[in-house]
Amino acid sequence: MKNYILLLLSGFILTNDQYPTQNQIDEALNQSMQIIWEEAMRAKVAVRQATPRIREELLDNLCSSAPTTSFVTHADLSDSLTSATNTTASVFVSTDNQTTWIENNEVAPLNQVGYETTWGATTATSGGDNVHWYLSGSLDSESLGLGFGQMIISQSPHNENNIWPPPSNLYGLIASDINGETDAGQDIVGMRATYSGDITTGITNLYASMDLDGSCCDEGGFFGPWNLYSIAIVNPDATESPTEYAYVFGNGGFGQIYPGIYKIDGDLTTGQVNGFEVLSTDFQYSTSGNSFQATSALDIIVNDSGWGVWPNSFNGVAIVGANVAADLSIVTGGTPEIKDLSDVGVLVMTTQIQNGNTSPVLSNFIYEDGIASVVYTDAENNLATNHELMIEDMVFIMTPDAHTYSEGVTFSADIGSGGGNVELYFSDGAASVTLQEDLGGGSACQLAGDANADGTVNVIDIVLTTNLILCSDCPDNYNACSDLNGDMMINVLDIVAIVNQILGL
Repeated sequence: MKNYILLLLSGFILTNDQYPTQNQIDEALNQSMQIIWEEAMRAKVAVRQATPRIREELLDNLCSSAPTTSFVTHADLSDSLTSATNTTASVFVSTDNQTTWIENNEVAPLNQVGYETTWGATTATSGGDNVHWYLSGSLDSESLGLGFGQMIISQSPHNENNIWPPPSNLYGLIASDINGETDAGQDIVGMRATYSGDITTGITNLYASMDLDGSCCDEGGFFGPWNLYSIAIVNPDATESPTEYAYVFGNGGFGQIYPGIYKIDGDLTTGQVNGFEVLSTDFQYSTSGNSFQATSALDIIVNDSGWGVWPNSFNGVAIVGANVAADLSIVTGGTPEIKDLSDVGVLVMTTQIQNGNTSPVLSNFIYEDGIASVVYTDAENNLATNHELMIEDMVFIMTPDAHTYSEGVTFSADIGSGGGNVELYFSDGAASVTLQEDLGGGSACQLAGDANADGTVNVIDIVLTTNLILCSDCPDNYNACSDLNGDMMINVLDIVAIVNQILGL
């Protein structure tokens, strides 16, 4: 019966010369894809211009303390990026396996020696041995000569179990948009994304969500309008490629458009679309609630010849949302209408995860020309929340020469000339490590044989030196005043020397 009614309606339209021809349908669809392609290319250009600074600076040397109640995060930014106006950053921290997230938007420059370009934040958590965290940055593209408003460049939670559809706690916001620009069901208010897999072993799936101001999604009717919802995906590093990809939902154009992963090719010289095709229908989508969500194996897109090199320089993609509508006005020369566009967002498909902790290691202590230095190495790339050198009643804060802690970073301090015993104290926030060293000479020993430094060499010093020999495995079993022969060992030869000194021999 339904088909019969549709046939009668089609006949009615045909008799009134209002039925669009195949050429008109094709042209309307081509113009719709033209709009999506143009926005994707503009997004590619914008992100390509911004990401040399973003990927190398905003998300450079990301590191944190070990899981702790006062969780510290660092990221290095350069002057060129911070010169952009309205540059902000937020860190998101979870200690309950990503069930909930603590957002800390008080990320700010440290302005400390050794951390001149470092932005940091301390986030109060409930503690525990497990932590997930990611960084999100926003900058004013206008100040970089780009016309895309506030651009968000963000990592995201890690959808490690491939949950579909992902709950809100597994999405990261990558673009926002003001509401009230069009009908609620087509009015984009935000774009979110996440991923599964791991960049070292291969990203498996990309997940994206277009969030609307009203219920999703108005397909339109037989007579139109025919609504097209698209989440465009581009590789900014593919500088010569005129190709973009999109998760598309629609059911219009007289059956010519349907849900799928679309590939749209164009000509960068003319700015015109050359054609489009359904790359694959092997994807999942949802239009429930106020969101159009979609996911697919990332390989479907990145293995296509038009994508470019993958992984790219920042392990990410640029995403922009576009909603387009066409109707029967195409019969009389009408064109598709842009209903709404989102801001451009960049998803960096990485998340910092630490489960458990190992203590950092101090090694290669050197004292030369008044400069004391030591190498701090942390297997989890945890920063040093404490990095101090203590000599007598003075405390020196040691300065790092880099922030790649898993590779080993040299910390140093100018402590001046002289001697004595020093103690180095470092912590990754959860575990601490100390190192005791003798600088040699100077104030290390004022009177040879005076083990207790009371100004007199007597039997008490013999007892103290003997105790050092009997506790050879004690970490502090060396005393420069007991080492009378200067062989850096405390043994019976030193006892004999102290006795002889007392006897005046």
